[in-house]
Amino acid sequence: MEDKELNHHKNIFQDCNINFLIGSGLSNPFFGTLGNIETWLEGLEDLKSKKTVSDENYLLAKSTLYKTYFDIAMRGNIDIHNSIITKDEFEPAETTPQEKLNNTYKAYKDFFKTLNHILYERRSNTVNKQINLFTTNIDIFNEKLLEDLDLQFNDGFNGIFNKKFSLSNFKKSFYQKSLHYDNISEIPVFNLLKIHGSVTWEMKKGNINFSNLGIVEEVDNEISKLSLLDIKKMNDDKWDSDDRNLTIEEIVEEVDKIDPKPDVGDFIISYEKLQIVNPTKDKFKDTTFNKNYYELLRLYANELEKENTVLYVMGFSMADEHIREITIRAIKSNPTLKIFIVSYTETADDIISNFLDDLIDIKSFPNVEFICPENGFNLRKFNDYLLFPLRDSIIEYNKTNS
Repeated sequence: MEDKELNHHKNIFQDCNINFLIGSGLSNPFFGTLGNIETWLEGLEDLKSKKTVSDENYLLAKSTLYKTYFDIAMRGNIDIHNSIITKDEFEPAETTPQEKLNNTYKAYKDFFKTLNHILYERRSNTVNKQINLFTTNIDIFNEKLLEDLDLQFNDGFNGIFNKKFSLSNFKKSFYQKSLHYDNISEIPVFNLLKIHGSVTWEMKKGNINFSNLGIVEEVDNEISKLSLLDIKKMNDDKWDSDDRNLTIEEIVEEVDKIDPKPDVGDFIISYEKLQIVNPTKDKFKDTTFNKNYYELLRLYANELEKENTVLYVMGFSMADEHIREITIRAIKSNPTLKIFIVSYTETADDIISNFLDDLIDIKSFPNVEFICPENGFNLRKFNDYLLFPLRDSIIEYNKTNS
């Protein structure tokens, strides 16, 4: 990174309201991408509305797709929770699940340690030592790393024996007083706002409670009782043979061949206890009608409207229409807002294309910049490219000017 660009980010981190928008790409390589699941789920609902699929095949196909989503995005949380990772260097290979977990964990660890250090070095008294982490991820990497590093964070929950979620728990500041003197200093805090819910959430008496991974384990247990199609393998085979994805009609056709058909009722009941937004177009309806999702989106919109605010978009393609709409509105209305979009690829074609769905040429806005120096630009490379040099530069500057 050039000195001019580094100094630009240094001034931003010293004086601005810092926000991150984090998507599933940041948890790669441990968690995979959703692929065609959203299209299949939507297609299945369309078949049901047209009454071209039987109720039995509908439930079985739905369970098969739910299982696929669970395998990709949720089951691995059990391994994250149970793992004690002491190795502090990257694995040279990423061939096994444990190697992928180690490297993803290490990248997150460097990310949070460095951000925390930067916040400690913040010289301005006009902005607090907080970073907002807005994420559509339902996994527990953020909480796991923040807790393992003993960093202060707000995840919306309060309590010990009966932890309940409330938006009022965000934006709290923490201060520490020395044991022998009355010196008080502000402690860096991360506000973790999980817009699409979390695998650790459960609904009890109208409240969102913290369940740890109890529901994930319950769903995993129900899956173990069933013999369902391996859609991922079937789709990979289709790509190898025909260079295309399976259609929902082909999936239903395969489901129809299953004999005898398993009873998936208990699995669906357990799965739908998860307080998450499923990858379908219905997620926008859920966001509108569910108070907590709606309020989290409102908080995201409010933060982007603040003066001297910066947003780093990472691992997120802007495919989510609702979040994209809020972001576009803020880009147009807040001249002091600066957005940096970190892309996994040099061209950022997927991100640019998603904005074009709203007839927006995102590269034409002067307050939006792309950070994509090379293909495969993941969290590990972002740390090397920006955060480590930024931390070192701020420390050196503060030493020289103290």
